Amino acid sequence: MSNRALLRDLRATPRVSAWLFRLMRRYAAALALMVLLLSGLEWGLPAAGVPRYLLPTPSQVVASFGDPRGDLFGHARATASAALLGLTFGAAMGLLLAVAFVHARPVEDAFYPWVLLSQAVPAAALAPLLTIWLGNGLAPRAAMAALFAFFPVLVSAARGLRDLSPEQLALMRSWGAHRWQLLWHLRIPVALPAIFAGLKVAAALAVVGAIVSELAGSGRGLGFVVSVASYRLQTDRVFAAVVLAALISLTLHGAIALAERLIVFWRRPG
Repeated sequence: MSNRALLRDLRATPRVSAWLFRLMRRYAAALALMVLLLSGLEWGLPAAGVPRYLLPTPSQVVASFGDPRGDLFGHARATASAALLGLTFGAAMGLLLAVAFVHARPVEDAFYPWVLLSQAVPAAALAPLLTIWLGNGLAPRAAMAALFAFFPVLVSAARGLRDLSPEQLALMRSWGAHRWQLLWHLRIPVALPAIFAGLKVAAALAVVGAIVSELAGSGRGLGFVVSVASYRLQTDRVFAAVVLAALISLTLHGAIALAERLIVFWRRPG
């Protein structure tokens, strides 16, 4: 490693630490509110005589995580794998199609109505078909996650790639830049904030898409846990699965936010 690279890494470490500290300080009130709410539920539900199968206490939900028969974390890994694979594939397809839309208006006119139609189809009706076509494994869950993640990335990327001023285009063309140079050196840097905004939305939707597919018919995943536990009135396991799904979404969102901070460095707050 060169001295310059070492110095850059040493300078970046305090910045990341300071960013994490500001993030914790920003959401301290939300965390305190969550603690108060959970404490109220822990003591209020038994006092009100609410049965466990209707609404379990937070401690009962936490206890269900340690049940070795449930394998909640194994199901969470299955959902996370499907969501991550679907997010990657859906985001890639959205970005490629956005580039095609920007550079060829006939392509947009031909494909955009079908893209809208794909979003109008109810996911609950499409999920069983994907299971029939792709089998009862990772493929249908990843495909549903990709379908959910595809649209927000496409819309945000297409808008960002077009969000150029006439002066920027005139300057690049005066330097003799051709179409792909314009894309790489101007359109993509300008569009990066919009692309990352779409990716943050797509990260949450990819988890939802994977769970919808698992609810429709799967032997693994948090959607499968919710389906079976609801049938057996094991609401503590249902809430535990919901918590794990939320944590997966937050983890993906946080990873994308961190990547945005490192890549789109010119938009960092001072």
